[in-house]
Amino acid sequence: MALNNATLSIPGIGYVYLAPVGTPRPDHGTDARTPWVDLGHSSEDGLTVTFEVEKTVKKTWRNRVGVRETVDDVTFNFAWTALQFDYPSLLAYFSGGDDSQPGVFGVTREIASYERAVYIRLVDGKAEIGIYIARAGLGPGGEIEASPEEFAGMPITATVLDDETAEHLVSWLSPHLGTPDAPIAAKQSTALPFADTTAAIAPSPSAPKALSLPRG
Repeated sequence: MALNNATLSIPGIGYVYLAPVGTPRPDHGTDARTPWVDLGHSSEDGLTVTFEVEKTVKKTWRNRVGVRETVDDVTFNFAWTALQFDYPSLLAYFSGGDDSQPGVFGVTREIASYERAVYIRLVDGKAEIGIYIARAGLGPGGEIEASPEEFAGMPITATVLDDETAEHLVSWLSPHLGTPDAPIAAKQSTALPFADTTAAIAPSPSAPKALSLPRG
């Protein structure tokens, strides 16, 4: 692909939204509306994306370099530091909690999985990159730090989880992604199945026939 400055991004502004799992993504380049909840201010550290794949190379007795790779583990995380100490951010950091009383947030004794859909907007002037995650587990990504020099913040990590109803684990959205590659056709095997191969073997026309002798 040729050089394209439109694909470069310095996201000066970032938005993070949460909604119930499976909520359809908002229209690209627009504010997310109900049921999406805007988490508000986050730190200038922005967004960190971690994508790690652990693989094992399978070898054979006759090929010690390797003939196949298997995927053992996949880690896919999105992390940011929320600055607003309110119900949505506290619920995300503590993996849920009790927000039933006005003015009180309770960290419960039983910590369970707190799952939400996540939508992130990385805005660079008039350009924008959208990130949609249909299902993610939310929880702490580090320690809460409070000092007189910086805003107190809650590091939050969204771990991507599989949603069977979603088309992708994560969707990256931008009008400048380029032209999709043509799918690579699978290589067709010309070998016959074992059963068909043996069935195709017929007796030779020149083979001698058995003699039928009269009984005496």
